Amino acid sequence: MTKYGFVCLLASVMLFLFQIQILTYVNQMLPEEPRRKKLLPLLGALNSLALVGAFWARAPIAFLYLLGLCLYVGEFMIFFRQKFLDGLLISGVFIYTTLCLHGVMIPLIALVNGLNMYDLIHYPMLYTLSVFLTLTICNAAMPLFRRLVTVERLKLLLRCRTQTRLVSTSMCLLLAYLLLETYVYYYNFPLTWTSLFHMITSLVAQASFYVVLWYSVDISSYIEYELKTRQVEKQLQRQVVHYQQYTHYVSSLRAFKHDYKRMAETARHLVDIGAQKKALRLLSQMNEEMEHSLKHIQYSNHVVVDAILQECANQCKETGISFSAIVNLPDSLGLSDLELCRIFGNLIDNAYEACEQIAQGKCFINLESGISGDWVTVKISNSFANAIQLVDGLPVSRKHDQIDHGIGLASTKQIVESTGGFMQIEIDQQRHIFNVSLHLCMQ
Repeated sequence: MTKYGFVCLLASVMLFLFQIQILTYVNQMLPEEPRRKKLLPLLGALNSLALVGAFWARAPIAFLYLLGLCLYVGEFMIFFRQKFLDGLLISGVFIYTTLCLHGVMIPLIALVNGLNMYDLIHYPMLYTLSVFLTLTICNAAMPLFRRLVTVERLKLLLRCRTQTRLVSTSMCLLLAYLLLETYVYYYNFPLTWTSLFHMITSLVAQASFYVVLWYSVDISSYIEYELKTRQVEKQLQRQVVHYQQYTHYVSSLRAFKHDYKRMAETARHLVDIGAQKKALRLLSQMNEEMEHSLKHIQYSNHVVVDAILQECANQCKETGISFSAIVNLPDSLGLSDLELCRIFGNLIDNAYEACEQIAQGKCFINLESGISGDWVTVKISNSFANAIQLVDGLPVSRKHDQIDHGIGLASTKQIVESTGGFMQIEIDQQRHIFNVSLHLCMQ
């Protein structure tokens, strides 16, 4: 094997390894699925073959990177079932990084060998060497990238759609600029400063994008933290109200028990003197008083969920919304109190706000649960007024503040799927009924 053939082989191996690292990273963002994991090497091999074929056909550099971007976006949408914007962002990060590094490596090798970039592109050995070194650096830097931009942090970014659009837009603009700038490779500029300028431009573009990415990831983390803090504060308020209601119930029970003995003795005395009608009337009044004073409805066997449902029931009673709920959750559900708070808090808030928008007519909120084998199903149904638009399977928020709104159901879906479950949304536009079904897997 010639030296050139050996370098081509090494570059192909590095390309395949880089493909596997990217696909593995994306696969970790999704619920575990052994069948999909087994197909990753095949998918990486197909990507590598397509890019190697285009490379051997002497395709322009811009075409190679656009081909790689299209392959990734298509695979993320079809194979991984990701949204287009998510697939564009994830795949674009790696394509953009590789293009920037390649934009540094080509002028660097050209300067070391005393050539300009035009000569290097038309020198197969050095051109292939630039590809090999670029992919080697990408493979070596991948563990560092995965440590800095963890799967959890990237999920937070993808859930914050405003920041996702910001990063994707910035990346596409910079990527388009760098792809246009590759035209310098195909013109014979003999000046050394051209190579230096191209190298510096690639480095600045790389640094600029990662500043935007890091800033957006941090902003997404702050937004998520703020939402969690709000939910915790709201849950504490719910727990206080729940505790006050229970305290009132206990106080009423004590007061009734204190008066019960005297009322019972009075009823017994009435029976002894033959005043049965008065005794029955007194007993009836005692029963009515007991039902009125000692009425306490429990909607769930879980104290956190019950506090949320109790608060919603009180709000619905004040606003005339029909409310009913029976939610029984097993201890082996595998969800923390905070996760249950976020799930039911989001669902209840969305349902109540939808009912509030109904000007006339009856509106309702209904929750029910069931257990079948290892699965727990929780279904919430509610009325809504206007037509609901779905984007990527989730309803679009009508609130003006889109920064921290419109991600409630997305957050709920992420929590449910993280434990191996799934969420279904069904909309009856004619009857104006919105249904959300949570299928939770018991641990």
